[in-house]
Parts: sequence; C-alpha cells; structure tokens
Amino acid sequence: MENSEYELVSKVQYQHWWWLGRKKLIESLIERHIDLSRKLAIADVGCGYGANIPMLRQYGDVVGLELNKEAIAEIENTWGDSVQTVIWKSPEAVNQKFDLILMADVLEHIPNDQEAVGWILDHLSANGRILLTVPAHMFLWSEMDDVVHHYRRYSETDLLKLFDEKFVVEKISYYNFFLFPIKVAFVLFSTIRQKFLHEKNKRSYNDVPAALINSLFKYIMYVETKLIKYASLPTGAGIILLARKK
Repeated sequence: MENSEYELVSKVQYQHWWWLGRKKLIESLIERHIDLSRKLAIADVGCGYGANIPMLRQYGDVVGLELNKEAIAEIENTWGDSVQTVIWKSPEAVNQKFDLILMADVLEHIPNDQEAVGWILDHLSANGRILLTVPAHMFLWSEMDDVVHHYRRYSETDLLKLFDEKFVVEKISYYNFFLFPIKVAFVLFSTIRQKFLHEKNKRSYNDVPAALINSLFKYIMYVETKLIKYASLPTGAGIILLARKK
C-alpha cells in the first residue's frame, strides 16, 4: 500500500466500523471452530499496525509478519518482547510452523496467490488452520482497490479453487451482506467521479465516517457475525474462509 494508506490505517483501525466488525467476525469463527484448550502458535500475516494482535493474544503466542518497517516498529513499541515480529514478504520462508495463520485482507495484495497458498501449507502444523478474509467480486473494483494496491477481488469459487486440494474448507461465507447495496452505490459513485468528472486524485475512502453512521454500520456487522457463525451469506463485499490442512 501507499505510505499514506498505512498512516491512515494506524489512525482508524481501532475506531472504524469495518475494522471492528471484521475483527469481531474473525474472533467468532476462531472461538466456534478451533480447539482453544491449549495455547496456539499464531501467525498474523500482513499484520499492519497490529489491529488484530490484542484479540489473537487471547489464544496463544503471536508472531506478526509484515513488510512495512514503520508498522513493525509500532508493534514492537506497543508489545515489546511479548509479540515476535518478522519483516516479511511473500513467499519468504519462516523457520516456524503455526497452529493458526491469519491473513486478514492480505492475499489480494500478493501478486502470486497460488504461491502464497503454498507458503501457508508449508507453514501450518499438522491439522493447522488458515483463516483469511478477502474483498469480493471483481465488478466491485474501484479507485479504492487501486490506491491500496489490490491485485484482484475474489469470488467464493476462486477461493475454493485455491484451497481445494490439500485443505479441508470448514467455513466459507460472504460478509457485509446487508451493506452490499451501499458498496455497489459507492462503486458507481467512484466510477462516475473518475470517468465523467475527470477527477485525477484517487481515494480509498477509508476515513472514519460520521459517528452515527460508524455506530450503525458496526452494529450491522456485529449482527452478521452472529448469522455467519451458523450459516453462510449468499453475497457481500468480502469473503471469510477457514480451512484446515489435510
């Protein structure tokens, strides 16, 4: 991502409805599907400024893998020796295997996603799990994807093809179902802004919205989290997948 986007993430990750809702969703699937009777060895791959680290530390020892050196420095500043950090770029090997690998909106930033899935397989312990989120649907591509350097958006079919041979998919669902029409409207607005108003500056629109909207959208995502624990949603702006190494 652009450095300006990293800086924005560091400011909004503990306030923005999307970050908070995604974290709640990740947490709910960990607690529903993974045996937490023992400490887990956890990799937070592409951990950024550590939005998910406080939640992950409930379940075991966390290693943060991240390309951005400023983000790594911030994590070390915050958690010291209690969280191990590695400056990492896919598909560099790490001398450790993990019970749980989290990739929260990371796979779409990696040029070769098949190579990245091979890395996941190599770095999972026996019966270890990968939990990841990705943006959904190429028709939702907008200036936001350009600004944050996405290579692609996914469908469920795309993800299942990546994880179909050496993994058992335990859960896959779209999310941001109820807010999906708003995402479609945003993409239309963004397209019009770029093509017809000849706007040259692209934006991610990842700033924290007005307090009322932020609270409402967060609540909607929390409701979705409860639904996804027991069912899969038919579409949405993102996808979450949990798979176990065979």
